[in-house]
Amino acid sequence: MIDMDSQNKKIEDRFVCVDCIFENPLIKYQTIENVNKLWIDYNQESENIFSNYKKESKNKRNDLFNQITQMRRNYNQKLNEISEKLISEQFLSIHKSKEINQIKRISIQTLQNEQLLNDLTLLIEKEKVNQGQKMSILKNKESIFQQEIENHLESLKQIDQLDIQQSIDILKQIPLERNVIFQLQEHISQFSNCAQTKDQNQIKFIKDILKLIDQAKKYQCQINLFDQTINLFQMHNNTIDQIQQQILNQTKDQINNQYQNLSTIINDYINTFDNKSKQIKKYCSIEKLEGDLLKLTEINKNLENEKTNLLNKMSKQLVEKQQEYQKVLEEQQTKNQNQIDELTIKLQSKEKENQNFKELFDQKTQEILNLKKQKEEDKLQLIKNLEDNKKKQVEEMAEIINQKESEFQNVQRQLDQINQENVQKEIQLKLELEKIKQYPKILVFSNTYKHPNCQVSEGGKVVENISSSWLYCLCEQAIPKNGKTLFAFQMISGTYFNVGIGFRDIIQKNNYDLEVGNGQYLITHNGYTFSHHNKNVDNKQLSFTFTTNDVIIIEVSIEHKYIKWTRQNNSLATVMLEIDTSLSQELYSCVYFYQSKIKILDNIPN
Repeated sequence: MIDMDSQNKKIEDRFVCVDCIFENPLIKYQTIENVNKLWIDYNQESENIFSNYKKESKNKRNDLFNQITQMRRNYNQKLNEISEKLISEQFLSIHKSKEINQIKRISIQTLQNEQLLNDLTLLIEKEKVNQGQKMSILKNKESIFQQEIENHLESLKQIDQLDIQQSIDILKQIPLERNVIFQLQEHISQFSNCAQTKDQNQIKFIKDILKLIDQAKKYQCQINLFDQTINLFQMHNNTIDQIQQQILNQTKDQINNQYQNLSTIINDYINTFDNKSKQIKKYCSIEKLEGDLLKLTEINKNLENEKTNLLNKMSKQLVEKQQEYQKVLEEQQTKNQNQIDELTIKLQSKEKENQNFKELFDQKTQEILNLKKQKEEDKLQLIKNLEDNKKKQVEEMAEIINQKESEFQNVQRQLDQINQENVQKEIQLKLELEKIKQYPKILVFSNTYKHPNCQVSEGGKVVENISSSWLYCLCEQAIPKNGKTLFAFQMISGTYFNVGIGFRDIIQKNNYDLEVGNGQYLITHNGYTFSHHNKNVDNKQLSFTFTTNDVIIIEVSIEHKYIKWTRQNNSLATVMLEIDTSLSQELYSCVYFYQSKIKILDNIPN
């Protein structure tokens, strides 16, 4: 038995007896017969591999020999055709030249002397014309001949390249494309032999397939030549760079005219080479451009990620700003509510005073009635008790009555005065309300107090900025100094708006184009406030934002020194500023805008 499986054993240690097998039951052993069979199988397999290799090698050499033979045959055949063409053309040219000379010689000899003298001029001119025509014909024929030779040589070059490439394919084993071409060629050959009909469509189809096969062979050859050309171009570029570097090193070490001349020649060659190799350079740079494109794509991806992170960060900051603004707005609302509560308390106090006065009035009235009653009682008592002193008592009583009536008249006058004051207050309140309602209807933009580039239309209700600058336009009517004034602006078109009030003299003095905050109280479309006198709120983002089609309602009270802006249909969109009333100048409604259109509304929206 023989141990065929154990590792690191010498040959002499692999033979075992029955005792060894008994002592080592885990080791597998084989008989001599099995080992001999394995040996025979191994030899047979090796022989088959060697035989197949020799067969493939022989077939490859036969194919290569046949290919070389065919190449020689095709090459010689094409060279013979070109040679025969040249010989025949050369012989024909010589023959024609002799014939022309012979014709000339015969024609001149046959002329008589008299005829020669008479027609000499005509013959010379005619000969010139004939020579020109003949030269033109010869040049055309020569051009056609050269083109035919060039076509033959080009065909020879293509055939030669194709044959060489097929020979290389035989040495390198048949590639997939060549194998498919051969299969297609064999299949169309069998198809042509089997086809019995002479249908024109079938004949055309076979010709098209053969044309496809021929083009496929040429393309396979040309694509391999193109790859070789690219490799040769790159090697040639590297060689040129090395030679330039060597020449540069030589010129640094020493000044030598020969190297300078050589450098000039090399540079001329490089210029010519570069001009002829532009397309190849573009092709070679495609891979680099693809790499650059991948890098740029990665950079763009990173930039997009950074942009997303930045947007998230900005969104977070915006939410924080909104929360801060909401907090400030709530504080302002609390302050406003406190002011309202104070006004309510004052109003209640006034009402209480009126109620006390009314009670006092009722009390005085009751006293008067009591006095009248007492007077009647006293009068009756005096008549009964003091008849003797009637006249004196009557005079005293009359005096008392006059005094009481005077007191009553004073009380009545006081009551009438109070009623009149209340009526006047009610009338004044109604007038103020009517005045507040009427003010927007009479309010118009001024054609005088504005920048020339502002256009006022629709009876003064609309103004438009037609320039590319920020400009002012004031309204014609001043803000009343008493009571409360309401008016509203609507943003018709555009994007950039500032609305509010301002001192006309200051704005006019600065030609209606000064910076905001100097003589005005404004809010901007992007939420900034501007104050003439309070720097703590000037140019601060404390307001709400607004845009096209929004309506901004403005409330002004010079008595109470405030201006309030409210965006329509949004009670939370409100901002209030304190105004300075110490100046003797009047305040006017105004707008400060850029390439936009604004309208004054006749009625204040709810």
